[in-house]
Amino acid sequence: MLNASWWWFFGGSFLDALIGPNLFFPGEPFLLAAGYLLSNGPVYGVVSVLIGGFIGDQLSYFIGRRYGVNGRRWLSQRIPKTRRAIARARLVLRKRGPLVVAIARLLGPVAWIMPFIAGSYALPWVTFTVFSLIGLFIGVGQFVLAGFLLAQGIELLPDMATVTLFLKEHSLFVIAFSTEVA
Repeated sequence: MLNASWWWFFGGSFLDALIGPNLFFPGEPFLLAAGYLLSNGPVYGVVSVLIGGFIGDQLSYFIGRRYGVNGRRWLSQRIPKTRRAIARARLVLRKRGPLVVAIARLLGPVAWIMPFIAGSYALPWVTFTVFSLIGLFIGVGQFVLAGFLLAQGIELLPDMATVTLFLKEHSLFVIAFSTEVA
């Protein structure tokens, strides 16, 4: 790896995971690009986005741990659009515990502030790290897989009739599972 293109992947994922810049900086294009690159062979894009996301989450956690209540107050006053996300993240963290740290990567705006909130509410670091890694692999993995599939071509996507039939046959399970999770 003589070129420095991996820094782009790392930087994009890092800024997407770091509290503050992540409110303005979308990381999804970098994750999709890492998947596209993976389809051509090199894995450094995927490794870079995983490391960038991990370091960004850890830094956000420690910022939340250090600044706690004052940090939440400052963030919600300075960037008003974070108020709702902070309140929602706090409620979900109290209700569901550390599992929500893993799932937060799939919840849009909650993902932006969950590491910070987990740190500010003193979730143990080891617990945060384990569940954050699970969420990181799931959240990054979905975009990397999408980029990989897009690079391979749309022919690899399943026929929608097959997907629709599967959902119809398993609709009771999907309904039961979704009500149990909620």
